[in-house]
Amino acid sequence: MKYYEEPLVSVLMNCYNGSRYIKNAIESVILQSYKNWELVIWDNQSTDNSLDIINLYKKKDKRIKCFVSKNHTDLGSGRASAWKHLKGKYLAILDTDDLFKSDKLLKQVTFLEKNKDIGICISNTEFFSSNQKKPLYKSTPPIKEGIKTLIEKYYISLESILLSLDYANSNNIAFDKRYSHIADFDLIVRITLKAKLSYMDEILSAWRVDESSQTWSNQEQFYYELINWTNDQFINKDFFKYKNSLRKLKTKSYLRLISEKILKKEFSEIKRIILKKKNIYLF
Repeated sequence: MKYYEEPLVSVLMNCYNGSRYIKNAIESVILQSYKNWELVIWDNQSTDNSLDIINLYKKKDKRIKCFVSKNHTDLGSGRASAWKHLKGKYLAILDTDDLFKSDKLLKQVTFLEKNKDIGICISNTEFFSSNQKKPLYKSTPPIKEGIKTLIEKYYISLESILLSLDYANSNNIAFDKRYSHIADFDLIVRITLKAKLSYMDEILSAWRVDESSQTWSNQEQFYYELINWTNDQFINKDFFKYKNSLRKLKTKSYLRLISEKILKKEFSEIKRIILKKKNIYLF
């Protein structure tokens, strides 16, 4: 594709005290072989020197934009607030500690431009730390099994996606500020109800395994959000065909929440949860 024919890609980056890795993340966008992008950074009231780093890059490259939250919020609310600033035809998402491979945008945009019926393209991604690297998928993910499996066994890593903002906006789908830990799960599942999901068998991104990141924090909140999400979808007509999958996800979330409480010896909380969820049996 010639430059003037290339659709704009919005890359959304949420930052909260991301100074440790944010230079590498921004550089991985700047070094893309695909050039028609905007990097929309939403800073969530960072207290380190993240904004200083971002502003240095802004001065060098006009494609980089930064918006600062008026108040500190959770990750999901930050992404929801940043949504209105996205101007592209397509959306990629990159956290401050993750990376894009240099051809990610070029390959995924080219694919989506050739396949207009597909709303989300995912790729393989690389999980890495200071001493190891390994791909997320050893074989093709179960896309052909449909939304049922996506709900029950969510298998997508957010940095691997490129999605159509046209599909999302035409169906009034965006990040939901009610969810923080499961905001990406909620977004991808709801878009997949309206548009096709496809897979590129290439490693086009990298996800940093860092237990100090927000992704690893507060697992209990993750399960509470999944339980609330399933409750919301039980009364959503779009999910009518998937009620069995919703029940499975809800029960699994309750059991994992109880496991977390057992580890913390919060037995009064376990009793409260079990009394509330009468159809759970522990063996």
